[in-house]
Amino acid sequence: MEQGKELVKRKMKPRGGNSPVIGDNGVHTKPGDNAKYAGVLATILKWGPVDKSDVGALEKRFWDFVNYCMENDVKVTNQVTYLAMGISKDDVYHWENGLTRSSAHGELIKKVKNFCAAYREMLGADGKLNPVTLVWWQKNYDGLVDKSEVVLTPNNPLGTITDQKQLEERIAGSVVVEE
Repeated sequence: MEQGKELVKRKMKPRGGNSPVIGDNGVHTKPGDNAKYAGVLATILKWGPVDKSDVGALEKRFWDFVNYCMENDVKVTNQVTYLAMGISKDDVYHWENGLTRSSAHGELIKKVKNFCAAYREMLGADGKLNPVTLVWWQKNYDGLVDKSEVVLTPNNPLGTITDQKQLEERIAGSVVVEE
């Protein structure tokens, strides 16, 4: 048995300092990343407002944004797409559920959301998106759910006999009396 070896214990940071969500908030950027993200947001916000009542203008803005993403190697996300279109997540919810605007607005939102969902799925299929992140996005944005359906079938151990006299005879015939 070796003696004299010292146990080295890793010192933990206090108050959640080792948490992926506290501290650096799980964000791992390289120099230049933040400038790219800020530049994308500044560019699309400079495009100006879109008339929300004009579905054609909204759709044009959507495709303009997709083209901008292709030309500048920017990933397509729901929230930034909505920002580019000049709409909020509340607008999306209301239009998608037919609470405000026309059915054409609802159809456009479904198209936008389907595009974003398919884009993420392609990232996942190519191994460019962590599977856990993909599943989270699919559940929170794309409406997918983990669901196990269980069908319960009532089991009547006494069969279909409803007459009390017949039940008593059946039970009496099945009881074993030990002597």
